[in-house]
Amino acid sequence: MGVLKVPSVEHERDNEEGFVLLGPVGRQKLREYALVLQSMQIPHELRRDHVGGYLVIGEQDRERAVEAIRLYETENRDWPPRRVRERLPYPRSLVAPLVLLSLVIFFMVTGPVADGSTWFVRGRAISDRILGDQPWRAVTALTLHADALHIAGNALSGSIFLSIVNRRLGNGRGTLTVLVAGALGNVANAIHYYPGIHRSIGASTAVFAAVGVLAATQLVANHRKKTRVTWLDRLGPIAGGLTLLGMMGSNPESDLTAHLYGFLVGLIVGIPVALRAKGQRTSKLAQRAYGSLALLIVLGSWTLAFTF
Repeated sequence: MGVLKVPSVEHERDNEEGFVLLGPVGRQKLREYALVLQSMQIPHELRRDHVGGYLVIGEQDRERAVEAIRLYETENRDWPPRRVRERLPYPRSLVAPLVLLSLVIFFMVTGPVADGSTWFVRGRAISDRILGDQPWRAVTALTLHADALHIAGNALSGSIFLSIVNRRLGNGRGTLTVLVAGALGNVANAIHYYPGIHRSIGASTAVFAAVGVLAATQLVANHRKKTRVTWLDRLGPIAGGLTLLGMMGSNPESDLTAHLYGFLVGLIVGIPVALRAKGQRTSKLAQRAYGSLALLIVLGSWTLAFTF
């Protein structure tokens, strides 16, 4: 903290003998000091100016007033407590927006679901096939979208959340973690509907997986803090994620269970990944390897989709 500052008591004398001015001080401090003197039953008056003002006190109360204000400043020098701003290990980059932009470009290739292109026949999530002989559909379904509004919403929200995840885990590891969590979210959704048949498409499961991963990284960051962590700090990331889930994923036309499983899987997967990352940067080579693996998973899944 800085040096304790108590305003001068004899800045200048009032026109009347026997009185001194306490100040100058700003408006906020003027009010606070007036309350301090009032609590000590020290007679005083306020003299305001354009920046704050002075407290007029009697000469006989000078020492008692200065001591009261000094004690007040000492007791409140650490209040309100300053929150240390988290220093994210990775800088901002365009990787996340470019990842989501690639989905927009891919939508231009596949067209909307209403066109009934082969991409949707081969790649959409179908619960019994995901749990059967075509598990790659859990990945390919993340890259397909029903219409322009669907892809626009996922691209915008996804780029925001993936960008934050990548600031904590790195562009390669963050993207791979969200992809895996999103695919596992589709698997969990398929299990939820088994033995029935459920169909779905869209990157929204991965978007909510990113929210879950983000909540997990915040939980780990709070756990590593050397200062005392309250239950509100511990539960805050989860509550925030659930709030976002309710705000963004409650559209009746959306696959609500897929959103929920995406968030939960992201939370579960994100904790060990964040613990292993330890809030420290890894090499560019390692991040490129993670990113390359994510790309291979997507390309490999689509290769399998058109092979079998």
